[in-house]
Amino acid sequence: MRNDIPIFETIQISVDDRLGQLRLDRPHTRNALNRRMIQDIIAAARWFNQQPDIKVVVISGNGPDFCSGFDLQNFSVDAPPEEIRDIVALGRELSEAVIRMRPITIASVHGHCVGGGVVLAGVCDFRYASEDASFWLPETAIGIPLAWAGIPLLVREIGPLMATELTLLCEKMPASKALALGMLNDVVPREKLDDRTARTVKTLLQHSHLVLEATKQQITAAREALVSSAYSFTDAHLLYAGLCDPESRSKRIKYLEKHH
Repeated sequence: MRNDIPIFETIQISVDDRLGQLRLDRPHTRNALNRRMIQDIIAAARWFNQQPDIKVVVISGNGPDFCSGFDLQNFSVDAPPEEIRDIVALGRELSEAVIRMRPITIASVHGHCVGGGVVLAGVCDFRYASEDASFWLPETAIGIPLAWAGIPLLVREIGPLMATELTLLCEKMPASKALALGMLNDVVPREKLDDRTARTVKTLLQHSHLVLEATKQQITAAREALVSSAYSFTDAHLLYAGLCDPESRSKRIKYLEKHH
């Protein structure tokens, strides 16, 4: 039993030989991403990078859902520009931290996967979901554009046409459709999700650590060349514009009142 595993406030991490587990652990909020959780995930990603024996990390969520997106309780309609800039920068840092993790990452998704949760799952190397999983980007309905480098991520994963549909229509996408679009590797019944993930883990652990890491770097570079996320620094400016726009502000206030 390892005694060097750090303890975090909003996530749980564990290690079993060469396999790491990272579980979102705010089930009372359906694992909504607040500032503390984002910081915890980034810190955990850095910790896993320092463990040369770990080849694979599975990212999942405790409770009924994988992740319900950014915590609306932390969302202020009157947030100052610097707060908007900081939270967008932190979200992009989250994406980059998971993308750049040395171990292969596997998202194991059940229940709702919303907003930032879609981005978190999308930056993992493998993605499995239960049949009850759904993917939803409500940002447009809230009156803000999708941030955290989510647009280039979606365009390169499912193409511009479906990325437009998912972001602008704000309709929940069932796991079966996400699989058909190439957003997921496989969809299985809820009770078989852990077993499906474990099968891939078993195969990956048989491979050379060097080859796993090198191949991941090659694929990451190719994805970035396909659709670059270099201009995602503008997300903060676009988000702030959405907060200031009167029509967007009205939509946002109505949405927050309805969902609080």
